[in-house]
Amino acid sequence: MMEENCIVVDKDDNIIGPDTKVNCHLGEGKLHRAFSVLLFNSSGELLIQKRAADKITFPSIWANSCCSHPLHIDNELGGIDGAKRAAKRKMEHELGIDQDLIDSNQLCFITKMHYQARADEKWVEHEIDYIFALCCDVKTKSNPNEIAELRYVTEDELQELFDQGERIGPWFRLIKENFLNDIWNTLDDLSKAADDKLHKMDECQ
Repeated sequence: MMEENCIVVDKDDNIIGPDTKVNCHLGEGKLHRAFSVLLFNSSGELLIQKRAADKITFPSIWANSCCSHPLHIDNELGGIDGAKRAAKRKMEHELGIDQDLIDSNQLCFITKMHYQARADEKWVEHEIDYIFALCCDVKTKSNPNEIAELRYVTEDELQELFDQGERIGPWFRLIKENFLNDIWNTLDDLSKAADDKLHKMDECQ
């Protein structure tokens, strides 16, 4: 999968072209698009994952529900919509959630975040990260090649995880510090907005 082509962009998120995941993460890296999904259940708990030990970048660290990259393919190039398609694809691959169970309108776009973090002397993350929140109850089956552990946590339990000094993905730490508390406080609004969009789509069909 490291030969898949990411979407290389400039600092304003304009597409420059394709390059492999290896080249995008090796050495100084290349700025490319990514996405992060925050999946909440109906009890307001957030699904978090511990990345598999054999991941090339940031192995065995805690991260948000699902995080990966839109690919340089036709249906994933289109900004927010493309990132949503990539998110559905990877939620199926990593979490075992059938793509048909998630409507794109349920993925609430929060913001884009530009960040850079070195994993070690060889590998780096340099991404424009599209952040989505999703409220639904789904069964999961983690892919052991991607995930070592899945866990639903409350806001207090997540804070405890951070306070205990657990290894946390730098992008997830930034999301928590800058956005996650506000997202948690507006979960009902996010869920209602997604439901309203789905209802309007049903009326048009």
